[in-house]
Amino acid sequence: MKLHSASPHGRTHQTLRLLAAVAPLAALATGCIFVVPVPTAYHPAGSRRNITEATATRFAPGKATVEDVVLALGEPDEAASDASRLTYGWERVNMHLVWGWAIPAAEASVGQRWETIYSDEYSLSFAFDQFGVLQNLNTTNVNVQNNTTETSP
Repeated sequence: MKLHSASPHGRTHQTLRLLAAVAPLAALATGCIFVVPVPTAYHPAGSRRNITEATATRFAPGKATVEDVVLALGEPDEAASDASRLTYGWERVNMHLVWGWAIPAAEASVGQRWETIYSDEYSLSFAFDQFGVLQNLNTTNVNVQNNTTETSP
């Protein structure tokens, strides 16, 4: 009677497939790889805090003047030499995305961490006629992804 045994070559492939499937799960289970989205809502340093998306509703075309806008909002970030256009800008940070890897050790850890900041940059532009009366206003919103920063944990 002949006994049949599995080929060592076949078992090696099965083992490699099992390791390929289990290795990423093991790395995640040990906490070596991390991705953490951190929702936020703040104005970064240097950004105006007295202007929001709703600020445009405070000024009516045909009624508001250059003086009304400057007294309410302060000096503009950009202005035409004849004050026919004033522009105000501000930024709001929406999320920090932190990702990286780490291997904990007895008294120190080894790894790398990266961070990307997602924000919106806004601008509010006022256009005035030759008498300084507001003719129209325009708001813009641009999504910004700041480059990643790399640090060690």
